[in-house]
Amino acid sequence: PSGMGANNTFRWFSSKSSDAEDTPSSASPSAAENENETISGSSQHDTWVQFQRSISVKGFDTGQTVKERNLNKSKRRGGKMDRKRKEREMELERALKGIDDSTQLKGGEFPALRYSDEETERLLAEAYAAIPPRAGKRGTLNLKREKRRWWIKRQYDAKKKHERIATHHRRLAKWKGTWEEIKRVQEGAGDVRMREEEYRLGVLKRWAVINGHAVDDAAVGGEGEEVVMEKKAIEA
Repeated sequence: PSGMGANNTFRWFSSKSSDAEDTPSSASPSAAENENETISGSSQHDTWVQFQRSISVKGFDTGQTVKERNLNKSKRRGGKMDRKRKEREMELERALKGIDDSTQLKGGEFPALRYSDEETERLLAEAYAAIPPRAGKRGTLNLKREKRRWWIKRQYDAKKKHERIATHHRRLAKWKGTWEEIKRVQEGAGDVRMREEEYRLGVLKRWAVINGHAVDDAAVGGEGEEVVMEKKAIEA
């Protein structure tokens, strides 16, 4: 009996477990629906999505939010890349549905305004006509002062330029005079050397006569003897 009780107990748990396993399978559609309805984790968001579904029209993309968003996820970084990816997905989805309109998904909800050349000219003329006339001073006296100031500056610069040119010519004249004087001295250098040589020989001759190393030309001796005596004196 104990074994039968154990077997009965085992069969009881087995039957219960099979019943428990069958129960979720039979209730799986409702559970899935509840799971889909509460996928966002916010009852307020789910209520809003249900309302958007109720007013949506089949065959037309009116912009309603008909899919729940998972609000439990953490924030994803790289918002610009994620936004561009979503824009591409939306463009592809609209192209597959065959929806063709001029709404710019990237630039806003309204199409870009384009004006013709005539309309553009009319709008520009209207805008310029709306500009009020200038009521303040024109600044003409200031312009005249600036004009005279720059004229004086140009006159001053011209004066300084002429002064620099004159200084340059004076410097060149001085250099030219110095060079001409040097050339003149170089040309007369030979005569100067000869006069200096004669003067030194005369002084040496007088010194030799005074000291008895040579005799005077007026007394005795010739020119050759005098020259020999002078050479001996120079060597001494």
